[in-house]
Amino acid sequence: MNHIAVLLFSLGVCAVHCGSHTLEYHIALVSSPAPGVPQSTITVYIDGLKYGKYDSETRRARFLTPSLSSLTEHLDMQTKYAQRFEVIQKHKMAFLTGYLNRTYGNGDFHVYQRRFACELHEDGTVSGYEEIAYNGKEVMMFDKERVVYVPVTQEVLTMTQQWNQHYNDAKINKIYMENECIHYMKMYLPYISTDLERKVHPEVKVSSSESVSGTKLHCRVYGFYPRDVDVKWIKNERDEIYSEEAAQILPNPDGTYQIRVSVEVTPEEGATYSCHVDHSSLAKPLAVCFEPSDRLIVYIMVAVAAVLSFTLVALGIFAYKARKKKGLNKMTEIAFGKATTLPVTH
Repeated sequence: MNHIAVLLFSLGVCAVHCGSHTLEYHIALVSSPAPGVPQSTITVYIDGLKYGKYDSETRRARFLTPSLSSLTEHLDMQTKYAQRFEVIQKHKMAFLTGYLNRTYGNGDFHVYQRRFACELHEDGTVSGYEEIAYNGKEVMMFDKERVVYVPVTQEVLTMTQQWNQHYNDAKINKIYMENECIHYMKMYLPYISTDLERKVHPEVKVSSSESVSGTKLHCRVYGFYPRDVDVKWIKNERDEIYSEEAAQILPNPDGTYQIRVSVEVTPEEGATYSCHVDHSSLAKPLAVCFEPSDRLIVYIMVAVAAVLSFTLVALGIFAYKARKKKGLNKMTEIAFGKATTLPVTH
């Protein structure tokens, strides 16, 4: 049963790195399915191309690229594997919930995620990885060298030990990772080579929003393929502005990707801000300048006026106190007979 379940990993997600290929799959289960959100899903890719999917509503594995449509018998076999694999993963989610509900609780709604990958490198060597998460937090990972699952934090140490004893499928997963997974990857690649060479240039939109601490500039890059992209904000055409927010590349329903990079700035008179995008579909990096809207200009003018008004008020108060203090000192000298001259009165 475990071996059958592991074969499902032939439905996977891939990323290209220096001529290598990666087959990776994402499994997700939710404790309480909702309309449009199946209880179980398996989304699959090769080299960043989403090529297959299975969900508990249709209970069918399906190819998402026409180039693989001729592999009908193989798809039927994958459907059977997926149906059996889904049952096993439900048991594993229940196992995690029993241990982690208090530690990683999320009310009555829980999410189990699993990511498995095999990698074929340019020199012919193979590798891979596996990660398991619960309610959005990674709890275990597969140690391929020791052939065992290891905890990500000490608080799940006992649970991970129980997991290894209860399921005991680490050796099977390693065998699959280095053999069957690579075999299926090589089988798919000739069919989808044209799809993998597809390049879609990104669309870029810049905008801003106001916060208590200042102005936030947003650069949204969307509709691009393949996945790898470099996005950064540049001030005055030379200084990179580093973002404190971690930007994530997210998939779109059509197989392309999107990302948003935001930075916080204090607008300066004469300063320019531009979003620079570098992607394999572009002949040269793309720079999109941020043009402040009339509303933002008003905000800046109001801010400058407020600072100027505050400065003038502060100077006025300072001058008033200085004059008042000088007058009091003079009166004190008169009262104690220390003044050398008397004030002239009219």
